[in-house]
Amino acid sequence: MPVDMIRRDLRELAETGECRRVYGGALRLQPDASHIRARMGENIALKNALAQHTAGLFKPKQVAFIDTGSTNIALAASLPRDMPLTVVTSSPAVAVALNDASQIETIMIGGRLDGATGGVIGSVAVQSLQHYRFDLCSLGVWAISAEGPSVWDPEEAAFKREVLSRSESVVVMAEGSKIGSGGRFPVAPLDAVHTLIVAEDAPSDELSRMTASGVSILKVPVHD
Repeated sequence: MPVDMIRRDLRELAETGECRRVYGGALRLQPDASHIRARMGENIALKNALAQHTAGLFKPKQVAFIDTGSTNIALAASLPRDMPLTVVTSSPAVAVALNDASQIETIMIGGRLDGATGGVIGSVAVQSLQHYRFDLCSLGVWAISAEGPSVWDPEEAAFKREVLSRSESVVVMAEGSKIGSGGRFPVAPLDAVHTLIVAEDAPSDELSRMTASGVSILKVPVHD
């Protein structure tokens, strides 16, 4: 097929919202994000496996940021309850999941609550971050590819960019459906992510493209 025809097809797909144009091609768009309550009941074994592996990256006395998202809620529940740690979060559900951890100081970021994602966003939320620097950040994303992580809301993307700018190390936990696809609003290039934690059956072709950005990819076995 001639190159100009391919470009025209990609342009038409992008205009109808079926893909997002990127350098050298296009990304399949993830469907609109479902409500956080629905996502908390999906793929529970997978999310718990990713969360338990990620919990091992947290070290005593760190100041960490745990973002919104159903897998991050599982992460909060998986953290050792006796580890001295400060966790800053934009998610009320994450804060509740840490309520019984006597050695973890939990700090909620203020802002406008987005009911669908279960996290706070907006200018107040961004300004609240000015007081913090994070040793480790567990970033919630709607999609991730060799182009980087992305989400569906521009305010959410702006909030996450501010979090990234204040984080020494960034980890992303991603289900297979999120890998190699895109949301409407890019958050950052992939090299802003240091560690990507995925299930062992994640698509290897896309993971190979992603390793070129220097991200460390850890595969986790999942058992029902």
